[in-house]
Amino acid sequence: MGLSLDTLDIHHPDDYAAHGFPWAAWDLLRREAPVFYYERDDIEPFWAVTRYDDVMTVSNHPDVFINGGPRLRLALKGQPEIARAGLDRFGAARGWDPDEPPDLVFMDNPRHRRMRRLASWAFTQGAMRRMQQHFQALAEDFTRDFMADLKAAAARGESRDLVQGLAAKLPLAAIGEILGLPPGDWQRVLVWSNALLGEFAPGYRHPGESRGAAGYRSMDEFRGYLEALVQESRAAGAARGGFIDHLVHTPVHGALLSDQQLIGYLFLLVAAGNDTTRNAFSGGVAALLEHPEQLARLQAEPALLPDAVEEILRWTSPVGSFLRTVTRDFVLNGVTLREADTVGVFYPSANRDERVFANPYRFDITRRPNPHLTFGFGAHFCLGTNLARAELAASLAALLPHLHRLERAGPGERMAQTHVLGYSHLPMRLRAG
Repeated sequence: MGLSLDTLDIHHPDDYAAHGFPWAAWDLLRREAPVFYYERDDIEPFWAVTRYDDVMTVSNHPDVFINGGPRLRLALKGQPEIARAGLDRFGAARGWDPDEPPDLVFMDNPRHRRMRRLASWAFTQGAMRRMQQHFQALAEDFTRDFMADLKAAAARGESRDLVQGLAAKLPLAAIGEILGLPPGDWQRVLVWSNALLGEFAPGYRHPGESRGAAGYRSMDEFRGYLEALVQESRAAGAARGGFIDHLVHTPVHGALLSDQQLIGYLFLLVAAGNDTTRNAFSGGVAALLEHPEQLARLQAEPALLPDAVEEILRWTSPVGSFLRTVTRDFVLNGVTLREADTVGVFYPSANRDERVFANPYRFDITRRPNPHLTFGFGAHFCLGTNLARAELAASLAALLPHLHRLERAGPGERMAQTHVLGYSHLPMRLRAG
């Protein structure tokens, strides 16, 4: 059956795992139906928005397209969204407010702005410049260990996973240090963060435990861990001065945050701080290896690294989509959207829009300008943008001198996800000779 508006699929997690990004479907939508009413049997309908300018229009009207509606991320019928899963059960035992949003991403202005400001000081460009040298030292240590492991594996004819062996290391360390999490806890945090996306460490699932049950358990464990950190901070007082202490003891609009709000806030920061940069780095390494002329140029001209980072962010687009709820009738690219409709904005599609990017399917580390929407735009522009860029630059700089010695040892495995996109495993080996 040929690809058509009636047959295309842009919503099913298993398709993303099996085939990667649905580029052909998004191309068709941008060409023929850029604001398309998407109806399929196993998902509630929504308007799919795939062109760059239309995604920008939605982003520039946060009063019309809100995050605080009933849907924020794609989910199949009968399945909860990420971040909502298990929340009711966990909160019911603690008397939590069932109407409180899970985290600040579900909020709209002015409340979103006030909540965002509580942590934004830790992720400014200045803060990242102060940490860049430290990030670089960490990245070099992680790269040295990974290359030594690859060398030992090569002697046995084996490969090593780039994702868990290297890509996950700096994002975990960086967010762990910023939040003041004990280093001995970082590996547990990574296991929980992976489990949020349906990726379970070997031996994590109990005998006979379903993937769904393991996912709910991981979220309970993660939220319980964060709850203990919040309670410890309350007991220690504000004078201790850490990031979590700042969140716990700083009023927002005249009131301290509740345990429920704090746990949701930290849950978001840890999960988002781990997933997207890891996926951009893994996908960026894959892209450089698939385009050896670009790799050779970057190795010959390291000054191109900032431009290469931006192209990798555009190319990998690790956040696939967000949903918004329409608050009043609105005409978008000639299509009338009605109050209470759901709109889905697809950032990878916008980042391949030929109306904005010349030769969008060409990986070009010298691309300028490069106004990609990988971090979103407007009121909900990603809080961790500066951190992600700093981590990606440090990790690439550390691996770049060795990258020509690597090759893929297989196709890899992609996450069964429609929100956070990327590789769950990407096997690498040293080139012969």
